[in-house]
Amino acid sequence: MEVQIFTHKNCVECNMLLEYLENKGLLGKVKIIDTELYPFLAFERGVISTPSIFIDGKLVYAGIVDFEEFERILSGEKVTRQIDKDKLVEKLMLGIVDSFAATAWLYINRDFDSFLAQKDFVMAVTGLSLLDEKEREEYYNYLRNIMIKEGEKYLEEWKPRMLRNISSNFIREIFWLYETKISKEVVMQKYPVEVFAHWLMVRGGAVGRVGLRIYPLSDSTLMRRVLEAYNFMLENYDDIFNKVQKEQTELKAKNREQVRYLQI
Repeated sequence: MEVQIFTHKNCVECNMLLEYLENKGLLGKVKIIDTELYPFLAFERGVISTPSIFIDGKLVYAGIVDFEEFERILSGEKVTRQIDKDKLVEKLMLGIVDSFAATAWLYINRDFDSFLAQKDFVMAVTGLSLLDEKEREEYYNYLRNIMIKEGEKYLEEWKPRMLRNISSNFIREIFWLYETKISKEVVMQKYPVEVFAHWLMVRGGAVGRVGLRIYPLSDSTLMRRVLEAYNFMLENYDDIFNKVQKEQTELKAKNREQVRYLQI
């Protein structure tokens, strides 16, 4: 069994997973690939969320990992899953709001038809990846039909989680750039809503021009959504920044001790 884990040093879940595997003596059973060091390998494999875990070439976990289940798999146990159809939408949306790329792309583009073509990601976050092929396809088609028909309703229902994800990632990148807290007034001066709109369009899963959809700033429907995200970020700026700063400071300290994880 070949197991590859795509990680990022600033990913909290990745660090928790690696610590768990180390404590269980299982790090020797996996290959760690740092997406910051090997981005094109991650692009090639369709990684849009970390940690992403491939087992014998198949994406089994994306972003959200059941640590105990994964431990059983690494220990050679055959794992089976019971799927509740009524919870498939919830699992999909949890996977989406856990991934910034997925959140940003869907918040801007509102296109579940295109998004659900990323079948490996959908299978992984909904738990369908470990089913046999016939069951997997049946559940996938069921979910796809629901989301294409009612996707806008679910985007509205999950909007608070999406806004927090977008705001947290924007502020996290501000922290990486300046390495200290800058005031909300400075953010508004350096990053007006037009710049924020461009950032949000570009950050939604685009690599070069692949996946890139740029909308004109004159698109009033789009800009209403962007402005809502921008205002949410500003209204919650201090609270989110303080949490991000604490999170990233702790991760930086851990990363100095965990260079052994950066391997391929």
